[in-house]
Amino acid sequence: MQRLAGMALAPELRGDLTQFIERGFTIIPQAISPELADRVVADAHRVLTEPAPYVVRNAGAYTDPARLKELGVGDRIIDLYAVSEAARAAVFTPRVAALLQAAFAEPAIAIQSLYFEYGSQQSIHQDTAYVVSRRPLGLAAIWIALEDVEPGTGELCYYPGGHRFPHFLFGGERKHWIQSQDGQAQHQTYFKHLHDCAAERGIQVESFLPRKGDVLVWHADLPHGGSRITQMHTRRSLVLHFAPQSVKANYATRLGADYHEMPTGNGHFFSCRHYRLQDMDASGRAAVLFNGLKTPR
Repeated sequence: MQRLAGMALAPELRGDLTQFIERGFTIIPQAISPELADRVVADAHRVLTEPAPYVVRNAGAYTDPARLKELGVGDRIIDLYAVSEAARAAVFTPRVAALLQAAFAEPAIAIQSLYFEYGSQQSIHQDTAYVVSRRPLGLAAIWIALEDVEPGTGELCYYPGGHRFPHFLFGGERKHWIQSQDGQAQHQTYFKHLHDCAAERGIQVESFLPRKGDVLVWHADLPHGGSRITQMHTRRSLVLHFAPQSVKANYATRLGADYHEMPTGNGHFFSCRHYRLQDMDASGRAAVLFNGLKTPR
């Protein structure tokens, strides 16, 4: 908060940044219009009738072109912003863009997006355990509600203030989990660590029940997950992860000449490892970078 005290910020941004620092997240009501949310959903649903342009993660594997008869629990459309102008428009809205700029003290890059039709039912975790970065805390994420979210549909849940929990280091040296090195036992110990830290501090889990168009922006280390689904109803959402432009995504080095940063027009950028963003056609769709499951990810 000392850094914040010395910054000249507009009152709205100061409030958003204060919440982000103190609680590990900020909620921005009606960040996008219901009409834009509907357009994002419509573009996502085209995966069922026009699968070729889309990359999907289904049953633990990346598939392109996508091969789905329906979008089910656990399915994720990857990097929708690469093939959807509506998704791109939904990301760097004014308050989100300003908050990311203030949090990073530099422009942000959207490095990954996940479209969910249903709740994820993910265990409570921190993004730093799975989104690998050379500056682990140089990450942030947003959750865009594409419809009103009802209780029991696998709504997002989190431990407010949990971004301040003591670090759990896999192998005694890393914030990210490597399955082949760390195994499932250490993975489960990590989950227990988060719950134990919350219990020790008397922190209760909270749920996010947004209206269509609301956005939640969260800190890289905020413990969050997807609640258990008790009623089979859609919970349409778009989740994105960001890095500072100077940090980039780890895949930038692996992609080499195929890596591209697509400017947004308001000072921020998009990048992704699944599409050739520099080869966007007239309809606003980028070409799939990899074709088929034989290409290493």
